[in-house]
Amino acid sequence: MSKAKHDDECPGCRPVLVDMATGKVEPEGSPKMNAVMKIWGQTTLAERQAFHRFTCLNSRADGDVAVMQSLSLRFKQAIEAQGN
Repeated sequence: MSKAKHDDECPGCRPVLVDMATGKVEPEGSPKMNAVMKIWGQTTLAERQAFHRFTCLNSRADGDVAVMQSLSLRFKQAIEAQGN
């Protein structure tokens, strides 16, 4: 796993969904994860780098927060479109 910088080949540099009630990770290939990964596949390198800075490096820079807000909304809308 790449902690210092984003790496497109690193599985740890990708989104994961966790059920907050159970603490269980949503399995790869589930409808929810497929919806999230479809959006992830449409992101720019700059968005993926901001995601990494926010999630792995705890960045709270205005630009990174703005990207995360946008990504979070897109993930949420994609999941809701699946009926989940």
